Amino acid sequence: MSSTADVVVIGAGPAGDVTGRVMLASEAIRDGYVAATNAVRGSLLPVTDHLIPAGSFTDPEYASVGLTEKKARETHNVVTAVSYYSAAVRGIIDGQSTGFCKLIVDEATTEILDCHVVGEQATNVVQVAAMALTAGMRRVDDLARAAVSFPTYAEILIATAVRAAKKLNLDIGWRTHYTA
Repeated sequence: MSSTADVVVIGAGPAGDVTGRVMLASEAIRDGYVAATNAVRGSLLPVTDHLIPAGSFTDPEYASVGLTEKKARETHNVVTAVSYYSAAVRGIIDGQSTGFCKLIVDEATTEILDCHVVGEQATNVVQVAAMALTAGMRRVDDLARAAVSFPTYAEILIATAVRAAKKLNLDIGWRTHYTA
């Protein structure tokens, strides 16, 4: 091993498995990275609360990131929006028309509280949502204006954001005609 980075990468997964905090491989790797870095370099990195995408590679896949709708409704007035794979171009092309994307949005702040997806590539669609939210794109109208490649499964996320933004009467510009 030639550097500290080698130690971090090799020790990351097993070290994170013992925390018991969140039982997902991605979180074990993240926690292990924090543990290994702190062991080698001193207490530099904290374990943080953050958005954690989770899902399963079943048929169909399912995934989510954020609060459950039930949990969101406990402390927020919410608006929900749903788009279906049967109207998504990639789903139609691939013959994968079973599934949906659902966003739960805070009515007052217009922030996305949760994204649920069931269908082909659900874990990848939720990963797009998680990356957008982590990067600070929390308002549903900001996500509705985001560009994604066409035709991809990620398009269903944007279509759902457009639906939610319409329900909230938010100006999203040129995509106001979008109906998928």
